[in-house]
Amino acid sequence: MDLLSDVLRDLRLRSVVVSISEFRAPWGFEKPDISGAAPFHIVIDGRCMFAAPDGSMSELAPGDMVIVCHGEPHGLQADQQSARIPFPQLLQEIGISSAWNVESRMGPLPRFQFGGNGRSTTILSGIFTFGKTRQNPLSSSLPSVIRVKVAVGQTFDGIGGVDQLIAEAEEGRPGFQSIAERMAEVLFVQAVRNYVASMPDDSTGWLRGLADPQIAQVLSLVHAQPSTPWTIASLAKAVGLSRTILANRFRQLIGSTVIAYATSQRMAMAADMLTTSSLSMAVIASAVGYESEISFSRAFRDWSGMPPGKYRRLAHAKGAA
Repeated sequence: MDLLSDVLRDLRLRSVVVSISEFRAPWGFEKPDISGAAPFHIVIDGRCMFAAPDGSMSELAPGDMVIVCHGEPHGLQADQQSARIPFPQLLQEIGISSAWNVESRMGPLPRFQFGGNGRSTTILSGIFTFGKTRQNPLSSSLPSVIRVKVAVGQTFDGIGGVDQLIAEAEEGRPGFQSIAERMAEVLFVQAVRNYVASMPDDSTGWLRGLADPQIAQVLSLVHAQPSTPWTIASLAKAVGLSRTILANRFRQLIGSTVIAYATSQRMAMAADMLTTSSLSMAVIASAVGYESEISFSRAFRDWSGMPPGKYRRLAHAKGAA
């Protein structure tokens, strides 16, 4: 089982490439908070400064890609001295009347120009969206910013795909939306994979657990079989560890007990069934490993703060609004 791919599917990742822009110094813009989305920027040509959500500044060169994983406010600018304007103001100045929203799909790739008469920088910008983030272990484990080197042209040894992505979006041939979006999503997956590979040995969190072979095996078992009544003993036997070593290492890396994690995966599966199906409570309870509706309802209330019936009604009401 490829656990990262499975969790990414559960996250319901989508992408929209918004634009490719040529900026000429002086220029700068500040992007607002975007809940449930992760803006990204790839420098195609030239250089610029990236203002991270924590206020730190760093230079981006051709081939540098930054993903702002939690949609926090951030900015780009020509250099340290350039001022940043609010992004909606920039859109207004270049004649765009409507900004991205969560239902946007990729259209033919527009090219924009903005700024003065100085040094030129070309940037591909887009947004990854997540259809389901609640209790998803990946979304809560991602750092504020992932920065990776991608392949632009044939100059850089990176994760590639940028030139092909631009070509698909610009040519606008039949099916280009699906092809270009999948290409952009591959960039996201490979950026996360590169981030996992670069994590120091003393780091913690769900992503760090993927780098530990035995903990990754435990995570895979729990995700593949969430309805199984897992115990410390059964999981320890399955991965060849003692119960004490498994319990301690799992808590150290993941930040919760093995059983609490397994229960959360059961409840996440139940929540998805409650919101996407009309199955009865008894059927859902059985599907996630509970012998009675009462025990399931009690566990679900502990997890979500409300009974499963109310959770379903609120989700349906929100969807109909």
